[in-house]
Amino acid sequence: MSTNIWIATADDKRDVVKSLIETGRFTANSKDANGYTPMHAAASYGNNDLLEYLILKGGDVNIQDNDGDTPLHHTESLATAKLLIEKNNADYTVRNSDGQTALEALLDDNDSPELIQYLQSLQTNTSARGSLPLPLNENMSLPNGEEVKMYLSGLREEDSPELTKRRQELEQIMTQADISESEKDEQLKMYVMNALSQNIQGIKGEEDASTDHMSKKRR
Repeated sequence: MSTNIWIATADDKRDVVKSLIETGRFTANSKDANGYTPMHAAASYGNNDLLEYLILKGGDVNIQDNDGDTPLHHTESLATAKLLIEKNNADYTVRNSDGQTALEALLDDNDSPELIQYLQSLQTNTSARGSLPLPLNENMSLPNGEEVKMYLSGLREEDSPELTKRRQELEQIMTQADISESEKDEQLKMYVMNALSQNIQGIKGEEDASTDHMSKKRR
């Protein structure tokens, strides 16, 4: 029996992969010298049944190899992409070490037109809903107990200059190549907290002005 879980996964040998995982020596997220995992191998070769098994065994759909590529970056299969995104909530906005999303990498190589069209449709639908095309978790807790969704709820108007400005600022944070993901997360939290504070101050100012106006009318 092969003891190389990455080759066994690429060859779609589920029994071998299962046996290797059951030994405890390997997991669905075991990395080789290049950071390549069974998750990447299954996605790359379109072995969807095996990919689902690996996910059930704790496989991370957003795991990155040494180049920053996720399983989605490795796939050229529309069915595999849908399995990762629609069924298992893979983040199609993750960027690799070259700063590319899976869609941008495909466009660069001009491969898999059906998959390109699918990923483009996801991006279009996200923009049409007025939400940010960024990997922000709307339920991400902030130190002050607020939630990012409170901030996002104020950014629904597509023609809003403020929306465009804030999207650009968030995009700048997310595309920084010289900082770690944890540093990006911290910068995002600080950005959202500052924006929330500004919004609250703005609302309070409007309420104070309204109260003052009503008071003058009563006099």
